Formats: sequence, C-alpha cells, structure tokens
Amino acid sequence: MASDAGMSDVAVKAATGRDWAEWRQTLDSLGAAQLSHKEIVELVSQQGVGRWWQQMVTVGYERLTGKRAAGQRCDGKFVANASRTVAGDKDTALAKWLAVVDGLTEFDGTFAESEPRQTQSEKWRYWRIDLEDGSKVSVVISDKAGGKAVVAVDHQRLADKVTGDRAKTFWKSLLAAME
Repeated sequence: MASDAGMSDVAVKAATGRDWAEWRQTLDSLGAAQLSHKEIVELVSQQGVGRWWQQMVTVGYERLTGKRAAGQRCDGKFVANASRTVAGDKDTALAKWLAVVDGLTEFDGTFAESEPRQTQSEKWRYWRIDLEDGSKVSVVISDKAGGKAVVAVDHQRLADKVTGDRAKTFWKSLLAAME
C-alpha cells in the first residue's frame, strides 16, 4: 500500500504520527474522496501537519484512492523528471547540456514553440523551452559537493502517463549523452 502512495509507512508515520492506513481511514471519514486537492490539503492541515507534509499526505492519499496516478499533477496533467550528476561545476554542466541540445528544434517528436531561454542566479543555472503541445521543459543546474553538478529536467503539462513515461526516457537519453 505505501508504495502506491509514493512514500513508506515508516517515513510518513515518523513525520506525521500516522501511517498510510491511518491517513486513509482519517481522510475517508472526513469525506476527502469527494474533495479537491486544495480541500484535502486543508483537512490534513487541520490535523496539525506541517506545510510540506500536507502536500505529501494529500498526494499519497490521492494516489492510494485512485484520484491521481504516479507522475500526475492535481490539474490532471502529467510530469516527467530526470536528473544526472556530472563532473564539474554548474557552468561546466550548463555547457555540457547546451552541447547536447544545440540545434535541436524537436524534442521526442514535439517541436519547440519558441527558442530556449537561459537565466541564472548565484546558485542556479536554468534552461527552459516551451513546446508546441503546450508542455514546458525546465532544466535546473546546481553545484554539488566534490566538484560535481546536478542537472535536473522537469517536463510539465504532459497529456497522459504514457506520454510522461516516454518523455522521461527521452530526457534520460539526453542526460546520458552529456560528456
């Protein structure tokens, strides 16, 4: 049951005082099955759970009750995530990413709606692109200990789980191509 929720019974109980069976019983008794994501978050909040855990418990409950599939957002759309740790700092990792995506106008069968955008902050490097199907891709790069950097891809607004799974495989292949 906990694997369906996306987090172990031990972790959720340690943080909230209840395991998944207890959360399901509590939320079912409060009518959560008929409520929106936001309304369920409010119920969990009323149980004395901190903000981050309110979301975790709500998403776990939605997954346990079939209101949400793994990788699905509360708006019904899906998301695909992939990441890779590479040698070098965030600027080196950005250069490696740019070398992989240079000249690409199509991503897993979907064309870019606009040119990619790059921004940065002191701690982060960003690469973003909007695709013609209405989905959006954001790549976030940050330094990691030991002279390494993490490159994380977040592809949002995907139509369904199949598309999300395919997108995850696609982004993993691009990350694997980084030298």
